[in-house]
Amino acid sequence: MQKTSLHQDSGRQACAQCPESFEITDGDLAFYEKVSPVIGGKKYPIPPPTLCPDCRLQRRLSVRNERHLSRHRCDLCGKPCISSFPAGNTFPVYCTACWWSDHWDPKDYGRDFDFSRPFFEQFQELLRNVPKAGALQMNNENCEFNHLLAFSRNSYLCPGSYFIEDCIYVRKSQYCRDCVNSNELNRCETIADSTNCDNCSSSHHLINCRNCHSSSYMNDCTGLTNCFMCSGMVQKQYHYKNQPLAKEAYGEVLADAARKSPEELLRTYQDFSRTVPKRAQIQLNCEHSTGDYLYNCKNALHCSDCFNCEDSMYLLECEGVKDSMDLSMHDKDIELCYEICSGGEKSYLTAFCYCTIASPRSLYLSSCFYQPDSFGCDGFHGHGQYCILNKQYTKEAYEELVPRIIEHMQTHGEWGEFFPISISPNAYNQTVAQDEFPLTEAEAKARGWPWRGEKDEMPKVSKVIPAEKLPSSIDDIPDDILNWAIECEATKRPFRIIKQELDLYRTMRLPIPRFHPDERHRRMMALRNPRKLWQRKCHKCGKEMQTTYQPSRPEVVYCETCYLAEVY
Repeated sequence: MQKTSLHQDSGRQACAQCPESFEITDGDLAFYEKVSPVIGGKKYPIPPPTLCPDCRLQRRLSVRNERHLSRHRCDLCGKPCISSFPAGNTFPVYCTACWWSDHWDPKDYGRDFDFSRPFFEQFQELLRNVPKAGALQMNNENCEFNHLLAFSRNSYLCPGSYFIEDCIYVRKSQYCRDCVNSNELNRCETIADSTNCDNCSSSHHLINCRNCHSSSYMNDCTGLTNCFMCSGMVQKQYHYKNQPLAKEAYGEVLADAARKSPEELLRTYQDFSRTVPKRAQIQLNCEHSTGDYLYNCKNALHCSDCFNCEDSMYLLECEGVKDSMDLSMHDKDIELCYEICSGGEKSYLTAFCYCTIASPRSLYLSSCFYQPDSFGCDGFHGHGQYCILNKQYTKEAYEELVPRIIEHMQTHGEWGEFFPISISPNAYNQTVAQDEFPLTEAEAKARGWPWRGEKDEMPKVSKVIPAEKLPSSIDDIPDDILNWAIECEATKRPFRIIKQELDLYRTMRLPIPRFHPDERHRRMMALRNPRKLWQRKCHKCGKEMQTTYQPSRPEVVYCETCYLAEVY
């Protein structure tokens, strides 16, 4: 690993992983100084990063598996459970109840630090031995087939969500019920095939909509009811392609649409939507911020899908973050944190961690909860303090040993770097990194990154039907479809429909999906703009602006001032 000076000046730096260079500003250096740990009264400076922001994000996301789950038997109680880890791992995998219980102690796996070897090598050995929760869950009811879910009921494969009920294939959402095949929903009900929506109901195929009801195929709309194929509109009713219709005529449009396939409707909508001016960046109630899908943010730069964040940079899908940098999927009461993926809740001066909650002043933790002032630990699920490599120390011994470890890490170029992708317990192609930074198997293995070959097992069913042969109307779908396997129209992978899912499609009058859930997820994410900013001129006033629309794209893009004048 490349070594870095602790006192590097601001300016451009070459990324140690990709051909790109990136900027390190005086503000960045001031932040690294601010979050550098103070141990025993002495500060240990965190150096500037060696990787560019995109490569840092890729590295963080490589530890987060959201959707690749399998059946397993708990290695402690023997009961059937769900595992987010592939078979054949060296570490035990426990069911949720056993992992959170006091029937095992993570300190039993503690070991002394070996100053003859690099830290990451020793941490990898710890990861390979400490029991893992097959599915990290908190306070759920009837939500067995989920990972990274909390305070929810009767939901299926809804990673990163909390306070949801009766949802299926809904990612990173909260306070929702009866939703399916969607992403980033907030306080929504009876929503399908939608992304980045707030307080919407009885609708489907929405992108970035707020307070919309009984509508479908819409983009960047607010306060619409009974509208179809609209874009960039506010407070309208009975509109089709942004034009008003009488109630009867609107009903005829819907009746005609019901005879067409969802794929045809989506193509028609996308063709229309390209003719409507787009806003350079999707933000609401934000100040001095850059990025898409930002709400109630101030001084949030190069961020995406964030709520209530302030004075921070390079955040992805975060909420309630202040004065932090390089965080992904981290929520609630977060301040002065750096290089963390997943978790949240009362983290302060925490850095280089995966899936931590309420663990202030800790460094290099994995799946640790309520674990302050600790270094290089895995699997703590109760109240602990002053632990190193899962071994308990006194405060005095901890403050003597951690500085020596940091100095040792500096000699190996490890200090200030997040966990290497090569030691992740998850295969690269089964993590969120593959969604954001897709690689082939050969590319991943050439970098020494873990990969797992996937092969679907044909379920034991009474019938296999190609998706293209499914009846187009939900009225023609028999109850017996629950006993069929459907062959995905795009990937040919088999998938099944569960009863709760079928009931939702019937309630919403939607056809059975033609695509495997993984393909649905991929297509949903592809509807969003890249999480990257380009320089481009406003199509109306000519002002230079930053936008997520690449200059070569055909859409007409307005700056925020011109867009608001057009819409309102």
